[in-house]
Amino acid sequence: METIRRLPHYGGQMGIAALLSMISLTGCMTISSQTGSLTFFPGWSQSESDRPAVIQAQATPAPAATFIVRFKNEPELEAVCRNFRRDEAGTRETYQRWASGYRQLQGLHLVRASYSGELLLALPKNDPAGRSPSDVIAALETLDNLAYAEIDSLATTSSGR
Repeated sequence: METIRRLPHYGGQMGIAALLSMISLTGCMTISSQTGSLTFFPGWSQSESDRPAVIQAQATPAPAATFIVRFKNEPELEAVCRNFRRDEAGTRETYQRWASGYRQLQGLHLVRASYSGELLLALPKNDPAGRSPSDVIAALETLDNLAYAEIDSLATTSSGR
């Protein structure tokens, strides 16, 4: 008796349709001819005309130093920390309004706020007051409502390397 060898069956037209659906959902390909349909691909795969000219994070100059700061009994700052990720622009505005009442905070920019109540503040490289990071820490420690303030990192450049 002759044995018939059966080749594996991979689903036919339904299998191909399912495979194409899975590939398009994972972002490996798109089935669309609309303009901008490839915007989810990495930047290196896009043409120069599709990429934005300047990315906001690249346009912001590196600060001279950043500080981790926490204040106590400040309801406005609690709202800033709680809502920073949802409404960054609005919470930055709220922080600026609150900080305008403290000369020690003048010139420091809010980088981000955490849910735990910490603020990350940045001292710009070209600070108009010419303060060093240790000067900023000393000024912040004069505030009665300060829980703690510490230097997060220093931005340094190495010359001669």
